[in-house]
Amino acid sequence: MLEKAITHKSFNTKVSHNYEQLEFLGDAILDEIISDLLLKKFPNADEGYLTQKRSSLVRKSFLHKIGQKFSLIKYLKSDNSLDLNDKKVIENQTANMFEAIIAAIKLDSGISDCYSFIKKTLWKNKNMAWESVNYKGLLIEYCQSRELGTPKFITSNTFGPDHEKTFKIIVEIKGEIKASASGKTKKSAEQKASKKIMEQIKAQIFFNSRI
Repeated sequence: MLEKAITHKSFNTKVSHNYEQLEFLGDAILDEIISDLLLKKFPNADEGYLTQKRSSLVRKSFLHKIGQKFSLIKYLKSDNSLDLNDKKVIENQTANMFEAIIAAIKLDSGISDCYSFIKKTLWKNKNMAWESVNYKGLLIEYCQSRELGTPKFITSNTFGPDHEKTFKIIVEIKGEIKASASGKTKKSAEQKASKKIMEQIKAQIFFNSRI
């Protein structure tokens, strides 16, 4: 089963001998288990918030990062038609193998071991995926879609020596300060402040009505 999970169709075209079917199954299993874990972590979150969190965890680029941790690409069986000097190809193949391995575990050992594998690998590193989310962009989109105008990101303070400044950013929506955060760059502080607001909004613990 493991042999099949690391075999690309260029190496063996028989469906029963390459990972395409396993990848298909693994993708579905991954969605189900991540959805279950998210519901347990965020019991009061709405569908939009949960979908956003799940998308960041199951996207190819993040699965590739997890697969890199145990050098998955080294074990890929493929022929020379697959360009393993291309970073995008490596990313896709690593992600595909990760999903195929999930399915292989499910078929070989059952859903419990599969759940355990995902928790120990992908879920354990969930913050790595969530930190890369563009919360500022999401906040701007959220406000504009609800006719709240564009949020204002204001540098309220800077402190520290010139070579190592820290910036404090406040976020105003319709003239009201909704969050503040500090960071080594204005961009990181803006992201942190936006994340605070988005998590409160999406978890339905921000306000009971519009901002």
